[in-house]
Amino acid sequence: TVSAMSRAGVVERIERALGELVRLSSSQRVHAERLRATGLDISRSEFRFLRTIGDDRLSVSQVAQIIGLSQPTASRTLRALEGRALVSRASVEFDGRVAAYAMTEQGRRVLHRLEDHMHRQLTSALDDIPASKRTELADQLEDLVGRLKAAPAVPPAGPTSARAPAPAPASMPPASARPRSGPLQASTRQGA
Repeated sequence: TVSAMSRAGVVERIERALGELVRLSSSQRVHAERLRATGLDISRSEFRFLRTIGDDRLSVSQVAQIIGLSQPTASRTLRALEGRALVSRASVEFDGRVAAYAMTEQGRRVLHRLEDHMHRQLTSALDDIPASKRTELADQLEDLVGRLKAAPAVPPAGPTSARAPAPAPASMPPASARPRSGPLQASTRQGA
């Protein structure tokens, strides 16, 4: 129907816009422009680590899990940030073998400077939009984020789907032949 086609078109427009926002926010060119404007020298990855830590004290494994990186990669980046005095490391009270990282004052200044610049960029981009539309945009974006966080997993699309699933890589067995990951397998991998 026309209504379903119209709805699909709107969803595709939203997908494209969100994809472009993600691409822009993670763009090396955009990050380089931010660094030039702020006079800072921090990688996109280091910036993401500082944002993740924020006001918390987090272990390497917590940071790795939140960001979606391996523990060795997270550990290397945290050590580099520590070497630049942007984070500090201390043993966790309940387990001296585990180190937790927290942002230093210098790290907070760097993070604040970049975030302040990004806030000014966004404010400038929104300047020509009437206040009521900005408020509506903020409300709609917050609502969308909340819905996406709370959304149950969507079952695979059937044969009537407009989008075909991507084929599995040739080296990967079909999904039916792959082992299922369950609590037992996950705990076994973590304990290994």
